[in-house]
Amino acid sequence: MSIESKIREAIAEPETLEQIYRDNPKHFKKDYQEAFADQKDSLLFRAWQARLEYSPPKATTLSTIDLTIMLLLCFLAGTLLKLPDWTNRDNYELLGWMVSVIPLTAMFLYTMHMRNWPHKLAVIGLGVSVALGLIIFLIPKGWDDTYALACLNLPLLLWTLYGLSRTSEDWRSTEQRIEYLRFSGEWIIHSGLLFLGGGILLLLTSGLLDILNLNKSWIIEDLAIYGAASIPLVAAWATDTYSAARKLVPLLARIFSPLLLVLILCYMGAMAWNTAELFQDRDTLLTYNILLLCVLATAIFTLTGRGEKESGKLTTAIISLMVVATVILDILGICAIGWRVFEFGLTANRLSVLGSNLVTFGNLAAMGLGYLRYHSGKGSLDDIETSLARYLPFYAIWTGFSVIILPWIFRY
Repeated sequence: MSIESKIREAIAEPETLEQIYRDNPKHFKKDYQEAFADQKDSLLFRAWQARLEYSPPKATTLSTIDLTIMLLLCFLAGTLLKLPDWTNRDNYELLGWMVSVIPLTAMFLYTMHMRNWPHKLAVIGLGVSVALGLIIFLIPKGWDDTYALACLNLPLLLWTLYGLSRTSEDWRSTEQRIEYLRFSGEWIIHSGLLFLGGGILLLLTSGLLDILNLNKSWIIEDLAIYGAASIPLVAAWATDTYSAARKLVPLLARIFSPLLLVLILCYMGAMAWNTAELFQDRDTLLTYNILLLCVLATAIFTLTGRGEKESGKLTTAIISLMVVATVILDILGICAIGWRVFEFGLTANRLSVLGSNLVTFGNLAAMGLGYLRYHSGKGSLDDIETSLARYLPFYAIWTGFSVIILPWIFRY
């Protein structure tokens, strides 16, 4: 029975309506207007409309307090990132974890401020950030490979934990997880724009100081550090306040999806022509892994960014082919990594690459099956979104393992 039919049958039963909504809030919101078509003047419909359609106006300007707190957090983040220089400590030893923990923690704190500081959540989130920083800091300096892997996975782990803090009590909700993926895509766009704009500004400033024969070293040594530390926080605020990139993210994904499909098919042809290259050359394997991540991100942002409208048939077909072709490539890549493990033994790097590929393969395979069901008429794009949302904890588990456990398994 469709959600609309269930709503029609339960119109006189408010408790049942609430249960239908809790079981499937996304479809309820989509279908309730049709179900109430004959009762648009009823008090019950107006109550549900106020509940589901209401969106508080977003402040487009910062209050003095909000701006002050933002500037203080940005200044504090930049200052902490400058500590290795000021204390003459090894930059590699400290910046490896500081470069992700500090800016993302500042972003978390500002999000908590904008949400009126939910006490328990703020304390737990800050405690987790400090604990993860200490865990990375305690990894012995001589463990170069495992330390680098932990630092590489740390921002991904922090990002999943930040998503958990944003969804809060609704972290099990499929809709909230999908909304966080949308936020992530928009945040990436805003961060890129801020990075590009800030970089251009610094270059122009450097050129001006050159003309005036003034010292310009402080631009990179100080100003760039403070700017980079501020970008995550400012980008998160811009995403929450303006959502300027909401339509841009899926647009970019749809523009690049056919180009990626052509690239994947060419890559498959190249691998068929010279399969040994993937099995023997580490650089080829690295390029291949980057390609997998690009395909996954494009597929996710195209799917989650379609809004209330279904994606066009051509776009959906391209994404489907791209995902299925990438699944085939991923199987080949996993075989290549497995061969390297069998031939040369298990190391931290090989385990990390193998685990990352298996996690990515699971996600792509779930999406590929979803698209096959969609094209055969047995499923919908919403079902693919649901499977995508349910898969997100696997990323948290793997990145947590890579940061907290993996370095101590391969200690040397």
